Amino acid sequence: MPSFLRLSILPLLGCLLLLGSSIWSKREINLRFSGKPAEGQIIGMVLQRDQSADILSAIDTSLVLTLANGERINADYANYELITPRLLPATKTADDVSSSQPTPATEPEPVTPASTDSLSAALRKTLDQVVRGNAEIVRWALLRESRKAPDPTRVVRIEKTETVHGYLDVPQVPEVFDLKDGKLLLGKDDAASPYAGKVRIHTVFDVTNAEVLKAQKGDSLIEYSYERNGTSHTPAKKDFFLSAEPYSTQFRPVFAFEANDLAVARLSHIGRHGGATLALRLYGDCRVYYDLNRPEEAVVTAIPGPIGDDPLGWFSRVCEGLFGQWGSTALIAIAGLLFIITGLFFISLAIFPYRKVVMAPSQEG
Repeated sequence: MPSFLRLSILPLLGCLLLLGSSIWSKREINLRFSGKPAEGQIIGMVLQRDQSADILSAIDTSLVLTLANGERINADYANYELITPRLLPATKTADDVSSSQPTPATEPEPVTPASTDSLSAALRKTLDQVVRGNAEIVRWALLRESRKAPDPTRVVRIEKTETVHGYLDVPQVPEVFDLKDGKLLLGKDDAASPYAGKVRIHTVFDVTNAEVLKAQKGDSLIEYSYERNGTSHTPAKKDFFLSAEPYSTQFRPVFAFEANDLAVARLSHIGRHGGATLALRLYGDCRVYYDLNRPEEAVVTAIPGPIGDDPLGWFSRVCEGLFGQWGSTALIAIAGLLFIITGLFFISLAIFPYRKVVMAPSQEG
């Protein structure tokens, strides 16, 4: 093989990789730089498994926080939007709050509506963390509260119940969804779908019973149940809906936006294995770029939000958003650039070979 052809192999491979990266993400690149921008929202989540998928279209969350003084705060959420919390008066002391004897839900008690402003900053922070958090975050929230030993308003028990509405065991997930009143549908009629169903997960985390904690090696999760359409189910992990799956499950958000006075909902090309992406949070805001002539042709990009008091979290969202959007393309392009740079280096050595400079012996006298 001629010397020129041998030296050209690496640069040619690099150019092919660069071409391949552009072809790989041609649709996303075109829409990102020539599509019309629009504000959107993540309105659902697809949990894609090997043979089927679950589609989350709505989620209701109920939280009951029991304080050391016996008071309880009940907060209900619809799609992570807080409904007016209620303050239940103290009926038990902390010593009476037993993990083995939970308070019956039907027990009649006077209820006092409470605004979020009437709650302490610490309680509001706990509510905000727990409503979206997985089981580990709930455990850490209780552990943090347990360090406030003298404080009668510390949280000693957390009951969290998730009710997920959507479609279960769907054999094939569409790229574009129907919408009704802002809710995604699998087909035109939600009630007529054979896959419509719900998942209910009920948990109790309690640190008031030292014997139970010791028997569970410090784990405060004392009750856990997972039901799919009323049937008991054992998930891969004892956790909430978006955290109970094995790593093989891919999480792909569904985003919605308005284009040409029409509401459009589409499956994102950005996904993550083992859990929902931090960059595209469920019911959070996002930015969309779509084709004016075919609005269903659209891509979504993450909005990391303000840095606030969580710079590390903001940095994680930025990195995950960029990698999820352009990770594969960037890796192929970087490999191509490395091939080109290495090839050009060898070519330069062939054109300008290294020459050893020999110093003439010095003459004395």
